[in-house]
Amino acid sequence: MIETAQDVRDTVIEMLTAELSCSETDLTDGKVHVRLRDPQARHKLAHRAFSPHPGRIGIATLGTGGVVCVDEDHLEWAKTTFSGVTRDELFMPGTLGKLSDRLLPENLTTYGPFPRFAASHSGIEPIEAPLVYNIRVVDRTGSETIEQREQWPNALFPDPAKTGRPTMIAGIAEHAGEIAAVCGASADSPTMWQLGIDVSPNHQGQGIASALVSAVTQAVLDAGNLPYYGTSSSNVPSMRSALSVGYKPTWIEVLSRPTIS
Repeated sequence: MIETAQDVRDTVIEMLTAELSCSETDLTDGKVHVRLRDPQARHKLAHRAFSPHPGRIGIATLGTGGVVCVDEDHLEWAKTTFSGVTRDELFMPGTLGKLSDRLLPENLTTYGPFPRFAASHSGIEPIEAPLVYNIRVVDRTGSETIEQREQWPNALFPDPAKTGRPTMIAGIAEHAGEIAAVCGASADSPTMWQLGIDVSPNHQGQGIASALVSAVTQAVLDAGNLPYYGTSSSNVPSMRSALSVGYKPTWIEVLSRPTIS
């Protein structure tokens, strides 16, 4: 159960040590470390179910120092590039630009830095929906019956069978018999479920996002899992929704993914 901020921290550290092939000390000692990725890392229980690919590089910080995890082909380059950098320098455009330049010929794109937020039972804030909206929370079976999934790309994966990260819980906000917003929680790992939300343009700015996120977050916590919430660094409205519900900034990460042509 995720009752306290310490439970959140312990769960996130377990995930990051699995994904970055590092120790807890590497994440908390205030230094920047370069670590070689364990080829078997993605089979660890705490590792999120993101699609594997060659040339993968991951960077993360809990706010004290940071870890750069690379495949063997990038190890010597990474040691040279990140040697002596501080936490703040690690995430600056100049440093990340070097990373992007390194990955571009390999048909890989750098994404981030992404702020990640997480919530616990003790910190969550119940938020009521505006009276003109009706909110209902459904399980995985119910989420699969939501029509026009393409309208809710952040809340529902178009084809969850391909991602391996099914929507386990979904919150649906309805107005006058039509869906106004959807918030989904995908099972990124056995212990961490990520929230995503889409609000129809006609219903934005009404406070429905915070109410939906609150309802789905509570359901994820009641299921015994850690709810986490990710945005781009420029999506201020989405961050406000997370913060209003009681989410706390928890870690920052940079990812590499195959370039979409």
